[in-house]
Amino acid sequence: YWQAKQALDRLPVEFEEAGNEAVEQSDIFKQFTRDMDTALANGDEIVDKQTGDADAAIAAASSVVEAEYRVPYLSHAPMEPMNCTAWAHDDICELWTGTQNPLGFAAEAADAIDMDADKVILHNQYLGGGFGRRAFSDYAVQAARIAVEVAYPVKLIWSREEDMRHDHYRQASISRFRAALDSAGKPTAWVNQYVEKHDPIEAPHIPYGIDNQFIHYTDSETHVPWGFWRSVDHSLHAFFTESFIDEVAIAANADPYQYRHDLLAHAPRFQKVLDLVAEKANWGAPMPENRGRGIAIHKSFGTIVAQVVEVDVTAGKVRPHRAVCVVDAGFAMHPDGIKAQMESGIVYGLTAALYSDISIRRGAVAQSNFHDYQMLRMHESPIIETYIINSGEKIGGAGEPGTPAIAPALVNAIFNATGKRIRELPVKLHDLSRENLEEKDVA
Repeated sequence: YWQAKQALDRLPVEFEEAGNEAVEQSDIFKQFTRDMDTALANGDEIVDKQTGDADAAIAAASSVVEAEYRVPYLSHAPMEPMNCTAWAHDDICELWTGTQNPLGFAAEAADAIDMDADKVILHNQYLGGGFGRRAFSDYAVQAARIAVEVAYPVKLIWSREEDMRHDHYRQASISRFRAALDSAGKPTAWVNQYVEKHDPIEAPHIPYGIDNQFIHYTDSETHVPWGFWRSVDHSLHAFFTESFIDEVAIAANADPYQYRHDLLAHAPRFQKVLDLVAEKANWGAPMPENRGRGIAIHKSFGTIVAQVVEVDVTAGKVRPHRAVCVVDAGFAMHPDGIKAQMESGIVYGLTAALYSDISIRRGAVAQSNFHDYQMLRMHESPIIETYIINSGEKIGGAGEPGTPAIAPALVNAIFNATGKRIRELPVKLHDLSRENLEEKDVA
């Protein structure tokens, strides 16, 4: 591999320009903002969910809470970069690779090399980390195209830099909120506008009993390739919605756990998950100096997950100390397996929330390896406790639902510890030093 990489680096390769060479990350977010504003001004909102009359409720409100949140592009960054071995021989093409879509890979490789689909044989391997990235066949197609040009097997391995700079990324986004509160602090309206809708369709929807809702989105296409990322749209919308409901609770002078509980009176299954995580996390117990707790709950892929994070913020450094997770997937077929998935999802989500930021500079991805796309290390990982509820409801998933709620639980804990709201991820962008917090109005 090293010899091949050195040879490749010496080739005088010239790439065509695609017209995006001047695009910066700031330009993309300016585009999002412009397109959102234009949609509102022209009445071009694309309705996601609408109930009641949100405008009337806001007009009659005792107070209105507003906030805007942002998230960056994210890479999958699996430990094993993209790779595939291909061998074209005897009128067939064999592929050895780890994939989340083996039949699709075989069909797309066949199409690329002009071969009948039944002549492409894919030997699926362990993934080495997928998280959605290995649902895209680009690296296998590349290997197949090379293989048909030579008379021997070809093993293609992308470098870490190639893997990170040629990913299919979780989208960057902006999400804006307005909530109307009555004189008792109860929310009477929920308005949410965000950029770009992918899957699953219910990801931006909230479980809370708010009669008047208007959730809508705006298309704003960029040149950055999009891809499934662990929990897909749930990964960003849980951060948006569970951060904002926390802000609404504080604006209503209410405890964030109790406020959620009361708004879930119509959803006893949600309440049970929320109540158990609060109990196991000792919600309301005194915390040491510089410590804070945050809570979040979200349903994805048929599974309800609530999480409480305890953080320590000392000398500007955020250290997740403890994560308590309650999961109701209907029935846990393999309890150890579901616990492992929750732990994995929590660590994956904490990495993204604390550190991950794919930024676009001169039209391309700036990050290249783990020195500038940081991972959560073992010594930074919190103690994780997972509790399972077997409700007997329809069975849901486990591989993805552990990720969405961890980011809002984390930033809500940071607020509890410092008084500073984190509305843009990753957390590393923010100065949480005591000196900075004392100098600024951070509420």
